[in-house]
Amino acid sequence: MKKLMRENRYSKEELLVDETIFSVANGFLGTRGTFVEGYGQDFEYNQTYLNGFYDYYNYFYEENFTGFPQKGQKFVNILDGQKMEFIVNGLPLNISTCEVVSLKREYDLELGMTTRTIHYKTQEDYEFILKEKRIVSVKFRDLIALNIQIKTLNFDGKLELKSYLQESFRKEKTNEDPRVHGGNSKHIKIQEVLTDKQLIHIETSTSNLGLSSKIIHSDLLTFEVYKDKLVGNKTYSISAKEHIDITKYIIYTSNLYYEDYKSQNEILAKELANVTFVDLLISQKEYYNNFWNNSYIKVDSDNDVESLLNYNLYQLNSSGGESSINNISAKGLSGEGYEGHYFWDTEIYLIPFFTLTNPEKAKNLLMYRYNNLDKAKKEAKNLGYKKGVKIPWRTINGDESSPYYPAGSAQFHINSDISYAVIKYFESTNDLEFMIKYGFEILIETARFLVEATNYKDGEYHLNGVTGPDEYTTVVDDNYYTNQMLKYHFRYTCDFYNSYSTELTEIFKKLLISQKEIRKMDDISDKIHLPFDKKLNIFAQDKSFLSKPILDLSSVPEDKFPLLLNFHPLYLYKHQVLKQADALLAMVLLDLQDQSILMDSYNYYEPITTHDSSLSKCIYSIAAFKLNKVEMGCKYFEEVLKTDYFNTHKNTEHGLHVANLGGSYIGFIQGILGLKIHKGYISINPKTTNKIRGYELKILYQGKHIMFKVNTSLEITTQKEVSFNIYGKNEVVNGFYKQDL
Repeated sequence: MKKLMRENRYSKEELLVDETIFSVANGFLGTRGTFVEGYGQDFEYNQTYLNGFYDYYNYFYEENFTGFPQKGQKFVNILDGQKMEFIVNGLPLNISTCEVVSLKREYDLELGMTTRTIHYKTQEDYEFILKEKRIVSVKFRDLIALNIQIKTLNFDGKLELKSYLQESFRKEKTNEDPRVHGGNSKHIKIQEVLTDKQLIHIETSTSNLGLSSKIIHSDLLTFEVYKDKLVGNKTYSISAKEHIDITKYIIYTSNLYYEDYKSQNEILAKELANVTFVDLLISQKEYYNNFWNNSYIKVDSDNDVESLLNYNLYQLNSSGGESSINNISAKGLSGEGYEGHYFWDTEIYLIPFFTLTNPEKAKNLLMYRYNNLDKAKKEAKNLGYKKGVKIPWRTINGDESSPYYPAGSAQFHINSDISYAVIKYFESTNDLEFMIKYGFEILIETARFLVEATNYKDGEYHLNGVTGPDEYTTVVDDNYYTNQMLKYHFRYTCDFYNSYSTELTEIFKKLLISQKEIRKMDDISDKIHLPFDKKLNIFAQDKSFLSKPILDLSSVPEDKFPLLLNFHPLYLYKHQVLKQADALLAMVLLDLQDQSILMDSYNYYEPITTHDSSLSKCIYSIAAFKLNKVEMGCKYFEEVLKTDYFNTHKNTEHGLHVANLGGSYIGFIQGILGLKIHKGYISINPKTTNKIRGYELKILYQGKHIMFKVNTSLEITTQKEVSFNIYGKNEVVNGFYKQDL
């Protein structure tokens, strides 16, 4: 159940998708599942990323207005140390020079290791079997480790090895997808190449980040420098009786994490001198045993729900959260889509998983936001506001880098999204120390900006000129999602202020918080306008949304999706059409209890939602389960599971859809189990279906492990006393609870 396998996929499209699927990472460092020997074709492009390691590039506007970001930020593809050529009779072994007899790939999720076995037949009919094992170490966070075994069935002679440490360049032009940065700017400067140490020092072109990379081999190679490439050479004798087994380590250290990163590289190299590949696997096994003990979800189903769900959770865990210096990018460490930027995805779609399985990671992700509040204050002033912070829509280093403000900076809801995550973290962990020192400050500063952004008219507060989650409708007045999340954000902030005033004394002084300011937030929370259509019995997406003509999606040819690649934004903006869940998202996050409004809203918005964003279907799945639309809930949930593995969005080659990985978790936890965290208790409404007959999973709630087992009965096992609302009935469970279903 904890292994995934694929065979004989070596077309260009399949290879690029599987580079993503077989990507390996540890939250700090990640690399794609390319072939160490390469493909011998122009689309070959090895990619390795260090979380938070970025460079700038200049934006160009024909009309450059005040406040526009002037520089973009981009993940830097750091040095490629994985390339190795195996040359027989003058030709390298790869898919271009040889016939591929077979190809088998395996992902061992208990070791965090990929294994690829490829059987080559050369033009001279010599046969070789190459087996590659690859990990990114969880014990040594700066290390990628490879183990290569080569056997021959019928050759007797010399095999030449060339092993590289070099820059990786894209030879083939990228497509025109705006979600992938197509610039060809050079972001790396080679500072020094040291053959005696097998080491290269680089710096980014403009962001002043430095990195050292060193390669280590289990065999003795002779090294030379060729055009800033470090090349190791060795010639082997190989026959049917004599195979080759070589291990290669690639070390990456940066001033992003180490003050003296060059020395740190040498220190780690010495530490690894007596560490074998097998030793590394022992550490991997220990780490993933602990991870799966807290995270694995057992599912009794006829299809591959269990394997796909847990693969998604594995990749989500590998994507980040290891440090408060960085966050989790939209593609994790698996590709360059969205330039490696961090979005609201983290707080709404990813943190729920970490909060209930590894709260320390959730805390790290929230601390990243706290550590960048000063930059968010500058952005608030940049937008013309005097108080508070404006969380950047897309960023790596904490500065706003969204050049298209209608679908970027205008998404004021991100302030309340971050606050929502802070609140849910506190309710799930009861980490009062975090709230007093950091969390409450985030709540206040994000709220201050929104207070200033509202205006009062006709007895209500309004928030004008904003964009909600749906990016096919931008810069509108009174977006329901934004206003409803603001209402929740402000209400909780006021309640926390009143409940913990003694503990917050120092924060009150630091932030100069007054009762008048809190009363203002309280008043806005009570009187914020929530657009509602009585005739339709739905919350309107915004003030003008329902006055627009509906775009008939059934009339749009299938090859015109996603719409963002085929229609001008202004055409989309004038119609009722959604890229993703918007109003419905607020109803799901805040657990709307009015089933009538929820049902009518679902039925209205579902037919006009394209799900062009991978953040959408999980929300519709949760809503469907809550409305007892079980078949629809299962349909959407299964589509969420398949997004990357089956490339249903046709862009998995650019990296994993990490928010969708998180969507797998919340889709199961909140949809199928029906679990929601509230202040002081957990509500659950478990369901089984014809396809999902039962399941088992564990969560960590306020320091207490809770096990759920659902089939023909519901069983709950707790370490200590926990308050629940089970199918609408309040229960206190202390040890064990069982209910027949």
